[in-house]
Amino acid sequence: MTEDNTPAPEAPKPAPAPSASPLAGVFTQANITLGLSVLAVILAAAPYVVPQLQAYQVRSGLMAKPSMLKDASLELQRQQLAEASAKTLEGVKTHQASLYKDASDPVLGNPNAPIKVVEFLDYNCGYCRAAAPRLKTFLEENKDVAIIVKEYPVINQNSRPLAAFALGAAKTGQYEAMHYALMEGKVTSEADMMALMTRAGLDIKAVSEAASSKEVHDHIDRVITLGSDLNITGTPMFIVGTRIIDGAKMDDLKAAVEAERQRLKAG
Repeated sequence: MTEDNTPAPEAPKPAPAPSASPLAGVFTQANITLGLSVLAVILAAAPYVVPQLQAYQVRSGLMAKPSMLKDASLELQRQQLAEASAKTLEGVKTHQASLYKDASDPVLGNPNAPIKVVEFLDYNCGYCRAAAPRLKTFLEENKDVAIIVKEYPVINQNSRPLAAFALGAAKTGQYEAMHYALMEGKVTSEADMMALMTRAGLDIKAVSEAASSKEVHDHIDRVITLGSDLNITGTPMFIVGTRIIDGAKMDDLKAAVEAERQRLKAG
């Protein structure tokens, strides 16, 4: 047997390990758990982060276009007025008895007139004073219309005494004389009131006693509460049926009266 000198073949070398992937190790269980935890923290913070970002964006927008603020303010006012008007209209519909059936309310014009207009007024209201002579002429020309007056003293602290004296005059059957005298004159003191009543030919003692009565002041409180319930924030305010005229708008008032006249004729 001869010796074979042929060298033995070399053992195969192991294949080189593949180069590490950039994503190697990212999707381990530990990293997935950590990532979910971080995401949870970010989402939890979102209610605080997002509004701040939104506020920054809004501020940047307003700085770039200031007219946006004016437009937003006007829109807000429009919405508030619409909401207030809706509240007043709903209140008018549900307070018909308080508006039209309170026997303590004084009446201007024909008390038996079929068409009743309710007026909330304050003797310190410039618009009420300016409208008074036109309303007087309107009542003289429309005998089927009467105005139920709601003495609504809300402008200043001097308003309530004036309302009380007007209602005191109503208790003595002298309301119209007192009403128009207060609308034409200016009363800032007791002396002014005494002089005004003297010029109007009123019974000073009887009116003064009635003006200080609990009945009169309870009536004023009742009207103030009604006005608050109806969301009446200014004077004059007219109501015809369920129609509302906010302010001394005589054309609107005449139109509302004519609509009520036609409604009554139609039955």
